[in-house]
Amino acid sequence: MSRYIIRRVLLMIPILFGMSIIAFVVSRAIPVNPIEAAIGQQASDHPAIVAAYTKEWGLNKPLVVQYLTYMWNLLHGNLGISIYTQRPVLTDLKTFMPATIELATGAILISLLVSVPLGVLAAMRRGGWIDRIVRLVTLIGVAMPLFWLALLLITLFYVHWPIFPGPGRLGPTTIPPPRVTGLYTIDSILSGQWGTLWDALYHLALPCLCLSTWSMGLLTRITRAGMLSVLPQGYLQVARSKGASERHVIWRHAWRNATIPVITVAGLAYGDLLTGAILIETIFSWDGIGSYAYQSSINADFPAIMGVALLFGVIYLVVNLVVDILYAFVDPRVRSAMTVKQQ
Repeated sequence: MSRYIIRRVLLMIPILFGMSIIAFVVSRAIPVNPIEAAIGQQASDHPAIVAAYTKEWGLNKPLVVQYLTYMWNLLHGNLGISIYTQRPVLTDLKTFMPATIELATGAILISLLVSVPLGVLAAMRRGGWIDRIVRLVTLIGVAMPLFWLALLLITLFYVHWPIFPGPGRLGPTTIPPPRVTGLYTIDSILSGQWGTLWDALYHLALPCLCLSTWSMGLLTRITRAGMLSVLPQGYLQVARSKGASERHVIWRHAWRNATIPVITVAGLAYGDLLTGAILIETIFSWDGIGSYAYQSSINADFPAIMGVALLFGVIYLVVNLVVDILYAFVDPRVRSAMTVKQQ
């Protein structure tokens, strides 16, 4: 197992190299002058100011030299300085990423807690009214635009019926906990600020519910399909003949063998939630990496754009690695195949 993990990590290096090239080319292909976006229209009319900024950001050098300089800095942990925030891009990523992790983790947990029981129930009642309702609801969840749902939830549960708080991670009178991880829920527990913890969970509820609708519908359909492929198997009848209860048969035997596609889709869905929550973070005023990526794009902040692109690529690579490792714990066949490859 350890050799397999090391080999997979080493294979990430050429992938990250290719991603750095793509991110560099895309950031330079934006049809906006980054210097003008950084200093404004009036200052851009002064050639001396433009020349100073161009030299400072290295934009007066050939693209090959710019890329080699970027790679040299990247290997030393330097992602450059953001034109918009005037801070190191790495510092910005560390500042904004925990909020997105908190939001995406809450959304995927809601999705799993709801989709797995619904998918199993729909498979056990195949063709019945429960199955039809579940399929209809999941179809709506997959097809519904998240930005429209976010606006609808805010209008209903904040404006008309003030059940949930307004946008943001905390209320205006709540003091953030001392920063340890950047996740307000975790930091509140570590510092013992239980009022802040409740407020953070309260503000998480609505955006997490909104963000989880797509993954919830997808995971429910995958769970149902996986269970339908397992339920006719003969070993379940053998387990029943030995006196095993129906709950034991379903959750100990059937569900365990249907988890492989669920793990795959859940991992990819979590990666999508981490990298694709730009609209939701903007609507709910959530200071996460999605909001940072949006501000970087509209301000032609190419160092930040490249940093965000590389971060998103690393997220998908890590998620896929974790999913492959989980296969070995769930399916003994995968674990034995890894052992054979190591030998």
